[in-house]
Amino acid sequence: MRLFGNQLIKMRQERHLRVGELAALLGCHPSYITHLEKGRRHPPRIEDLRRLAMAMHLSAPDLQTLEQAAIWTAAVTRVEDLGFSPGDTLLHDAAFNLFDQK
Repeated sequence: MRLFGNQLIKMRQERHLRVGELAALLGCHPSYITHLEKGRRHPPRIEDLRRLAMAMHLSAPDLQTLEQAAIWTAAVTRVEDLGFSPGDTLLHDAAFNLFDQK
């Protein structure tokens, strides 16, 4: 599931930041950012999302969008980890509705 990763890529590119530049701002390895963007890692915790938002100078609405994408991605990933198809679950629908509401 890459909703969070897709949002992160979009916001990073809108700010003309390369993966390495964002990693340097956060004090992490560039591969961490790459793994987040490709959905190979679970989205970061809320505290870390706020650090990410500060590093990228995100507006409050952009931070909210990124937080919602993280919540949705984490919920769907958990459903997949349990062996269910996210399209067939009530959790998927609930998470989608949460992200869809702005």
